[in-house]
Amino acid sequence: MARSAPWSRAVSEAPETFRRVAFEVPGGRMAGIAFGAETATPDIVFIHATGFNARTYRALLQPLGERFHVLALDMRGHGLTSLPLKLFSYTSWKRHRDDLIAVLEHFTAPVTLAGHSMGATISLLTAGVRTDLVSGLALIEPVVLPAAGYAFVQLPLGPQLQRMVMPLAVGAARRRNAFASREEAAAGLTGRGIFKSFPAEVIADYVADGLVEDGKGGFKLACSPKFEAATYTAQRHDPWGALRRVTDPLVLLRAEKGSTISEASMHRIAAIKADARVATVEGAGHMLPMERPDRARAAIESAALMARQGRKYHDALVQ
Repeated sequence: MARSAPWSRAVSEAPETFRRVAFEVPGGRMAGIAFGAETATPDIVFIHATGFNARTYRALLQPLGERFHVLALDMRGHGLTSLPLKLFSYTSWKRHRDDLIAVLEHFTAPVTLAGHSMGATISLLTAGVRTDLVSGLALIEPVVLPAAGYAFVQLPLGPQLQRMVMPLAVGAARRRNAFASREEAAAGLTGRGIFKSFPAEVIADYVADGLVEDGKGGFKLACSPKFEAATYTAQRHDPWGALRRVTDPLVLLRAEKGSTISEASMHRIAAIKADARVATVEGAGHMLPMERPDRARAAIESAALMARQGRKYHDALVQ
């Protein structure tokens, strides 16, 4: 009898070892999943990378549920969240920042924000404007360009022009968007591109919430190729300014290979926040949470524990 592929078993057996939650925000609802004891305010709120969804990080976050109440959210245009999408006016991640703030305002106490790639930057932008809602930060491979890198997108139609010339955005726009089943999608992703280092269970979790029914008997990506492409180029925000305003304990992990943070930017971050825990994970790439979940999990836990101690930076506004 033929044995099924690991991804096939994972998709068919993908366990829902979490609670599904949703929050009313201006314009619609934000979906999410939660782990650990249910309390009025979660200890940790986690935000995913561009193109992914909260469930993709289940294997990373589930063990933290043994010690913390962990909430992971689907951002606008991703996963099971239902919020309107306007591509032409989509020029920065401030839209996602404001969505996150709307969720955090449901809670009665500040939380530790954690995130990967886009999610890490959104967490930083949020802490930069609403320090009252945040008690700690765990940033895993945040997208923080050199200061000069933000100049182009400030030009008229800068983000729109980048959608046509940026290789990452062009590739996203051409992404396949029709699948007969989740199993077919998982088979096509296994061993390819950014999914090359993903365990079978992570791919299964990605397709579980990353694909939605297309109304024709098949499936399509929850994060459409056009929206994903637009997200990569929506960079009219200021993470450096947000970093200077942050008053919370900060843990930051950078990948050794293909990082979204240059080595020079890494040193600048450490200089701005001298008390931050900043490290480069040897051998890891941008998909660090999937490649080294132990290091990513430890960073999130460290930030949450420092937040519980009530640590704050006192020099955040004078850098």
